[in-house]
Formats: sequence, C-alpha cells, structure tokens
Amino acid sequence: MSDIVLRPITRSEDAEDALDLAQRAADYVTLEVGHAPNMDFIDGFFTAVPPGLSQDALMTFAVMEEQAMVGMICIAEGYEFPTDWWIGLMLLDPAFRRRGIGRAVLRLVKRKARRAKMTMLKLSVLEANPRAMHFWVREGFLPHRYAAATPESDGHDRWVLKYHL
Repeated sequence: MSDIVLRPITRSEDAEDALDLAQRAADYVTLEVGHAPNMDFIDGFFTAVPPGLSQDALMTFAVMEEQAMVGMICIAEGYEFPTDWWIGLMLLDPAFRRRGIGRAVLRLVKRKARRAKMTMLKLSVLEANPRAMHFWVREGFLPHRYAAATPESDGHDRWVLKYHL
C-alpha cells in the first residue's frame, strides 16, 4: 500500500470528485440514505454540522493514495464536548477496502486530533452495518451509548462509539 494522505477538500472545488467517490461507494450510501448517491448527499457531506456548531467546525478531507481519491472523511471539531472530534463519515471506495487504508486514515486522524489537543474521538455506526462496527471496535473504539431511531430521525438505529486519545 502506498502512503495515504488526507487532503483538505471543499464543496466548491471538489464536489464532482466527491460524488464520483460516493457513486463508487454506493453500497454504503444506499444503506444510509435509501437511494443512490446524488449531489444532495454530497452537499450534506460538506455542510451538515452537528447541533450547536457552526460551519467552521467542519473539516472535510479526501483520502488520497498517490493521485487517486480512494475515500473521504468529515470531522466536526467540538461535538459533543470542546475536546471531542466527531467523525461524521468515513467513506472508502470498495475497490480499496480491506487493504489497511481505513486503519491508515484513522492513524492520521488520531495524529491530527492529538496535535489539536483533542482528548476523544466519537462517531456513530449504523446498527445495520456490522462490518463497520467490527472495524471500529477492532481499532479500539468502545460503545458509548445506543441511539435508537426516533420519529424525528432518519430511521436508523445506531451505536455511538468513543476512543480516548
């Protein structure tokens, strides 16, 4: 595996590449949103921030292997607590999964978080996605709480996981 790099991306410059990646990773997108990826999904990737945070709290990155965009990740700084980073989405091209790229991305995220003096990484995993749950638990994340679907939510039951830095 070549070196993995996280390259900051923006909606204005990288939306088409992000959509192309999401279409390659349509298995997950369809599981989450119930339909094939479209530009609304990409808009959400670049703009959806957790409650109480501003757009400035959102960091979006392309996962690059040489010149290829093999994934993307968004992180919200300061959710749920000021020293937490919330991983909103880590999406990898299926052709590049099971090659250690997820682990390499997580290593880079941990390094960035420690430099930013964060103390906790958090994320939620769809209960309907056991492969993702296995990955995150294998990487040292622990169950924090169960978040059952509500009438106001998107209909997915989730596990919120945490990792102490």
